[in-house]
Amino acid sequence: MSTSQSSTYKQGHSSYTVANHQLRTAESDAAFLLPHIKKTDHILDIGCGPGTITTGLARYASEGTTVGIDLSAEVLQKAQKLAAEANLPTQGPGSVVFVQGNVLEGLACPNNTFDIIFCSQLFGHLVPPPDVPLRALTEMRRALKPGGVLANRDAVAQHFYPQSLDLDRLWVGNLSRALSKGSPFADATSHIMPSLFRRAGFDADGGKVRLGAGTMVYAGEESRKWLAWRATGQLQPGDPFRQSWLDAGISENEIQETLLAIRKWAETEDAWYASLQCEMLAWK
Repeated sequence: MSTSQSSTYKQGHSSYTVANHQLRTAESDAAFLLPHIKKTDHILDIGCGPGTITTGLARYASEGTTVGIDLSAEVLQKAQKLAAEANLPTQGPGSVVFVQGNVLEGLACPNNTFDIIFCSQLFGHLVPPPDVPLRALTEMRRALKPGGVLANRDAVAQHFYPQSLDLDRLWVGNLSRALSKGSPFADATSHIMPSLFRRAGFDADGGKVRLGAGTMVYAGEESRKWLAWRATGQLQPGDPFRQSWLDAGISENEIQETLLAIRKWAETEDAWYASLQCEMLAWK
């Protein structure tokens, strides 16, 4: 595994973290991109994780090819298994392949290779902004064909309701501290994505950059229970996600306070969670 980007991703791939990634599909997380996919497109999914979005994108490019890359060999095995179970070929039209790769060290492809490049929840892990995410974005643009589409989705804000349980501080605030390794940035990467696209060379003034927003909501007893199960598991000793909190200077007392608040939230009738997502489309 490469080291430079792996040093920016600290949440690991425990069963609890991957369970969250496995909920993501092309329809739930890339709906804003789907109308722009042609059957013959050559697609690259960067930071593909367990491949649930990647395999979905491949169905829209049924006469093209789709490639998923990720840092983790372990999670790529899950992606390959998923594609095999879906009977997706590994070569020829409609094929899907998964390879280990690191966008910060350069994509293993010539200039102007892909019709579509997609990434979801990637840029928040490329720190510090703006330099590191800009380097990744510039490399993605290099690999994109003229007229090709770069699509990105990243969380901008998260809120737990009722807010009296203080999870906006305990979970959202501490997660931000962990992602920034202890010192939250004045402007998180997702907040400045339009500026980064412009700096990477996309023609924002010429109508080649489109900014939108999506949402993610957890509501209802079963959804709350699942989210609490995942979050509680991630904050147990031995999970890399928990270690990322400790490395950011979050105390054991704060972790225990967070766990208690999560349990209370899950048990609170009509409690809910919402996340605002920045959705960017840019044409080269």
